[in-house]
Amino acid sequence: MNIKTFLIGTALLTGILSFSGCKDDVLEEITTLELNQVLSPTGLTAQVVNKTEVKLTWKAMANASSYTVELFQNTDFSGSPLKTFTGITFDQVPYTISGLNGATQHSVRVKGAKEGIEDSKWVTAIFTTEAEQIMLPVASADITKNSVTLKWSVPNEVTHFMIGTTRYDISASEKLAGEKAITGLTPETNYSAVIHNNTAVRGSQSFKTNQDLPTGPNVVIVGTTDDLATMISTASDGKMFVLLQGAKYNTDNLINLPAGVGITIWGQPGPIKPILAFNGINLAASNKTIKFENLDITGYQNDAGLTKRNYIFNQSMASTTDEIIFENCIIRNFVNTPMRLQSTNVITIGKFTVNNCTVFDTGDNNANGTYAFIHSNVATGKVNNISITNSTFHKIGYGFILHNAAPSASVVIENNTFYNVVGDGRYFIDYNAQTIGTFSFKNNILAKTLSPLNTGRGIRYGGTNVVSANNYKTNDFIITSGGPIPNIIDYADTSTALFTSPATGNFRIRDANFAGKSTAGDPRWRL
Repeated sequence: MNIKTFLIGTALLTGILSFSGCKDDVLEEITTLELNQVLSPTGLTAQVVNKTEVKLTWKAMANASSYTVELFQNTDFSGSPLKTFTGITFDQVPYTISGLNGATQHSVRVKGAKEGIEDSKWVTAIFTTEAEQIMLPVASADITKNSVTLKWSVPNEVTHFMIGTTRYDISASEKLAGEKAITGLTPETNYSAVIHNNTAVRGSQSFKTNQDLPTGPNVVIVGTTDDLATMISTASDGKMFVLLQGAKYNTDNLINLPAGVGITIWGQPGPIKPILAFNGINLAASNKTIKFENLDITGYQNDAGLTKRNYIFNQSMASTTDEIIFENCIIRNFVNTPMRLQSTNVITIGKFTVNNCTVFDTGDNNANGTYAFIHSNVATGKVNNISITNSTFHKIGYGFILHNAAPSASVVIENNTFYNVVGDGRYFIDYNAQTIGTFSFKNNILAKTLSPLNTGRGIRYGGTNVVSANNYKTNDFIITSGGPIPNIIDYADTSTALFTSPATGNFRIRDANFAGKSTAGDPRWRL
């Protein structure tokens, strides 16, 4: 392309006038400048997007009709390029290159071209892609004592796994299905699985194989016809009751714990958690730690569709308990709540812990709810410390915590997903004017309130500043005046846009543009 109307600088003009002396020659204006090489593009930038894509931007030059891009995985541009792109017109800029290896340094160069003259000189940039994570978290149902089923998002190009120094090739059918079973592992061992596409790392997940059944003088293997209620009612301190995977344990008898003991009810790991369907537990005047681990605890009387039971704990007798723990459990289908303190007797729970659990269908009456997940509205009933982490709660009819007549020393609510929680006029968390010594509310997702009238409320407490960070709410988590949630970040769309299928309990994040996709909510659902 010609450059039109080239203006002569003052110094050059002065020299020409001196040379011409007093002649009356008229200087001819230069209107065309012919070049034998394309001018190099300027302002080249390389921006990494979506972890393994790069967006290239540069400024157009007047005498270039197209551009060539070359990509290398070294910084000196030696050898053959990894990829070459020719005939790029400027209306294609910014130009995006995808399908790159993650966590890899690349160099890129761009030159201009035009038929009939020499290409421009190269301009260059260097960038590093981000690490990928196409693997899904390893579910407990996919782990046995000597095997694991590893899963990843499809479609994706993958070739093999590395676990330590051992390679496990991925077949064509496994690649299509997005999962591979690996056997021959050692029980109760920590592993890290890394998925590859040839030499490129595309993600990793850690897991621990299940342990063999516990042994020892305090271990009781409970058969499906054994009277578990009687066993617990007569337990000595430190007793561990082992329930077998895939089995159902049902009792209509209310269980009275012996005084001074701590027990564990432990479910054998496997594809199907042991189902525990019992009619509640009464705490003694004093108890140590009561732990439930890897259980499916249901309020149904053994089978779905029958009458629901009301509580796991509905404590009215004076009692002091060190700690109640639910670890890796499903808690479901209770008319009221798993945890209620009532009466004028002094009842103190030192700590109430829930971790890596799924809780649903408790206290729901399709209106204002019956009881909160943790429910104490008497001054004599107190949970000193509450820790709720890495868990999912949905269809919780009344609210999450009601503790409005007594203070707590600490509340930690971190890395949880909430959906269809809070009934009409209820608070998500309600301490009223009661104080909380330390209150940490971090990395949670609050999605859709259950309130049919959209009159649910947020968090109410007195005398304490909540430490709130990286919490999100969808636009169908609707709260009215009262109880604002500090520093909550608005997600502009609905729960169905954020999650895969919330109505069926699938809270896998599907919106890849969600800012909290890898940092907020129950870690089991994150991207």
